[in-house]
Amino acid sequence: MKRSTRTKVIIVLLVALYVATGFFREFLFLNINEQSRITFYHLTESHVAPSMQWLSGLSYSTLYYAKWPLTLLFTAYFAFIAAGIIKKWFEDRNLVKITWWAYAITFAAGLLFYLAGALTGYRESTYGIARFLAGITETPALLIMLLATFLALRRNE
Repeated sequence: MKRSTRTKVIIVLLVALYVATGFFREFLFLNINEQSRITFYHLTESHVAPSMQWLSGLSYSTLYYAKWPLTLLFTAYFAFIAAGIIKKWFEDRNLVKITWWAYAITFAAGLLFYLAGALTGYRESTYGIARFLAGITETPALLIMLLATFLALRRNE
């Protein structure tokens, strides 16, 4: 399948947006975690970025619990961009649906591992798995796996 230059440019821009969003997400969460540390231990030495100093006005519980909806929001945003990349690259609605399902199932599996640990009292045992699965949805990892799989499927057709 021959892609137009316009389509290639759109794909490159979407990939760049995906990567840039990943860096922004990392920046945001690192600063939230740093402010959480400062707030929890009542420290004065801060490594929070100047642009994120507004976090100092939030309580520890607000900082901690804000990460949950942010994780869901970023996962949905990454899935949206990934679906756009897959749509432009392959022009196949079924692959776009698979992309949405892959993000949803990976996120849900992470949530289930976390809940299972919390409900059984072994949160420390399952947290690492939950974090790993969340990380897959919030980094290019899942998109790369999907692209590789879809390319391999296309070559076998």
